[in-house]
Amino acid sequence: MRPHRYSIFPLLAILALGQQQAIAQRTTATFIGNCAFRIDLGDWTIYSDFPYQSGYSGYDTYTLPEGFNSAKGTALITHAHLDHFDSTLFRVSGLELIAAHQAEAERASVLARLEGRGIYVYPLPTPHADMPHNSYIVAANGRRLYFTGDTEDPKPLLSAQGIDVAFVTPWLINAINKSGRTIGARTVIMYHHTKGEFAEVDVKAPCTNCRFIVPEQGEVIELFR
Repeated sequence: MRPHRYSIFPLLAILALGQQQAIAQRTTATFIGNCAFRIDLGDWTIYSDFPYQSGYSGYDTYTLPEGFNSAKGTALITHAHLDHFDSTLFRVSGLELIAAHQAEAERASVLARLEGRGIYVYPLPTPHADMPHNSYIVAANGRRLYFTGDTEDPKPLLSAQGIDVAFVTPWLINAINKSGRTIGARTVIMYHHTKGEFAEVDVKAPCTNCRFIVPEQGEVIELFR
């Protein structure tokens, strides 16, 4: 019986396609400063608490990323303090806006457009400084991100389920560690930290069997490893 001659080319094509899909699903977060991260989700970008006023209240300075004014994406704003949101800089960008201080109808429209892209944003009203403030859960590509913003209340974060990556401030990490509880996330990333505040934080990981990252400005983090 004549042996079959199998071509390796279909197999190579399948392997190449799998590799391309893996690359496409790779999600990175670039730390800009304060609570600002650039989250790359394929053809769309989420900017958390950005643009903000550089150096406001002694926090991180920065220069606008190259191509920011023409970037396609959404600014996800927890509240309107200037170290989180500068409306003047935002107006010269092409970004859409989701913000705690935003009109409900406008926010609903932006949320619906994001859902059309397979990106689901869930605003969570949380307390901070007697002003409108939201934490957020963002779900995309089968993953869930949690952004605390500046809230002083750890309970919403501690009750959240199925979180892959949580972006958390030093004071919440400190409070959670002192309480003996843990964050139910695979990765916890500290943000809005300065050298002075960092020295006051109990830096043991506030989660179990997880990655705990304290990023430097400009650091690029692969979120799902």
